[in-house]
Amino acid sequence: IFVIRPSFVSATLFALAACPAAGVRVSRPALAHVRASSVPQSRREALAAAAALVGASAPAFAEKSKGYMTMDEYNKLKAREAKDQRLYGQFEALRTRASQTSEFNKLAESGDFSKLSELSRGWEATIRKELLEAAAKELEGEAKQKGQDINKLVLADLKGIDKLAKAGAGDEVPAASASLRQHVLDFVALEPQRLQDTFGVGDL
Repeated sequence: IFVIRPSFVSATLFALAACPAAGVRVSRPALAHVRASSVPQSRREALAAAAALVGASAPAFAEKSKGYMTMDEYNKLKAREAKDQRLYGQFEALRTRASQTSEFNKLAESGDFSKLSELSRGWEATIRKELLEAAAKELEGEAKQKGQDINKLVLADLKGIDKLAKAGAGDEVPAASASLRQHVLDFVALEPQRLQDTFGVGDL
């Protein structure tokens, strides 16, 4: 039969108190109580006393090292990843579209003003509204405001090109399309760095 004597409990507590690295604090009143106590204890009483004194600081330590993720935390993380991936795709599409603004110039040069007007309205309904405006809503802080301002400029550019097409003013289209291209690139420059860090393809 293994018997825990009061002297063992006392020695254990003093050892823990003398070793800060153990991460356990034993109060001075507790130590004084152990010193003063000369009444023999049963095995159960000794264990209870040791557990009460030594285990008092355990909960705070355990909370700091949870070591797991709750289902709610996991779902929020996955939702954020999906949202960021969608936003990254929008910025990539806008980067590609910026290089395609030369199509406005080609239609103007060929005198196909009907298709020029159709292209400008198509950009307004899809590229501007579904890509640029949608992406601007997902930005944060100062970038969000800049994105919304650029969105208005792009809308004005497209309406201007449509107006030029209806007026048959093909000579003025290159300047208008250049303005549109620059505004789209200005918006692309607002892409959060975390998107490139997570989804971008680095140098191979």
